[in-house]
Amino acid sequence: MGAKIELVKGNMFDGPSDLIVIPCSTVPTITWFVADHLRSFDIPDPENEMQPGDVIFTDLRRANNIAQFAAYVASVSPSIKTPSSVVKQIGQRLGSFAADNVWISQISCPLLGTGAGRMEPTEAARALSSGYLETAPDRALLRLFVMEDAVYVRIRELLASQLDRVMHGETNIRTVDVADRPLRVFVSYTKSTNEHQDWVKTMAASLRAAGVDARLDVWHLRPGMDVAQWMCNELDMADRVLLVCDELYAQKADGRHGGVGWEIRIIQGDLLQSQARNPDKFVPVVVTENVIDGMPSFIKTVYCLHWPPSRRGDASLQEELVRIIYRAQEQAPPLGRPAYVIEKR
Repeated sequence: MGAKIELVKGNMFDGPSDLIVIPCSTVPTITWFVADHLRSFDIPDPENEMQPGDVIFTDLRRANNIAQFAAYVASVSPSIKTPSSVVKQIGQRLGSFAADNVWISQISCPLLGTGAGRMEPTEAARALSSGYLETAPDRALLRLFVMEDAVYVRIRELLASQLDRVMHGETNIRTVDVADRPLRVFVSYTKSTNEHQDWVKTMAASLRAAGVDARLDVWHLRPGMDVAQWMCNELDMADRVLLVCDELYAQKADGRHGGVGWEIRIIQGDLLQSQARNPDKFVPVVVTENVIDGMPSFIKTVYCLHWPPSRRGDASLQEELVRIIYRAQEQAPPLGRPAYVIEKR
């Protein structure tokens, strides 16, 4: 399948990610635009002098509303045009860091070396993507942010041509794709029993085997992280959210207790906002024998997948869940017309 690159027109500080890339000079200095955003999110300025192509990773304990980690990258040297090898080296380091840290699935990165580094934008995009794809794991997505319309169009054409060359066997660079990425799915549940938690893990593992980036606290919540902020980031970044509902989940949701109760406050607000752009983002999976027992009151009218304990090992329900996530609904048969109706005409 290969790691992915998604080209995004916009500002990388507009939403959360797992790792955010901060472009610096070797001095180190940063642009006023980056400095203004670092202050807004309480991200520290770079402090140490670096060599071209160096990357310094920092755990953002105080700023994990924007990312878990920051990568300070030396993409510019004063008075020197940035060579492609420097940007490619940075791409390799970003990919390696994602490979070594299972929490990293989504990286937000600007187009490096094109400002003070005087690199041509397509040259910078080619160097960064080739370096990143050499070392990044399959699950990792590099979101490459571009602000200008004309530059966005040129880079999109470049990445599309690279993908075409891969498909025709003209290059050994792994797949570059500007649109098709793994769906990111956050799994919200409560640890009612060890058996229930084990089933949730098995279900989420099956989703990952089907190409879905299922996000689960036992896999992606690191020790020392702000739990509430992690939940908020995951809900924001998720394409779909699975609400695994049992009796305890329903009780906590309705009573607004614990982490589930906090999540529900966020989910209810997101439900109202996502009706136009992503109306089926939230998927209730009710795991009680009687569906009413596990349904929180705020989603009693929402279509749900009923997965009772008596059918816990039912592969058809796992397949149905995958179809729901991919929005691959079963197609209705084509319309026909009885012969006696045709004859009457």
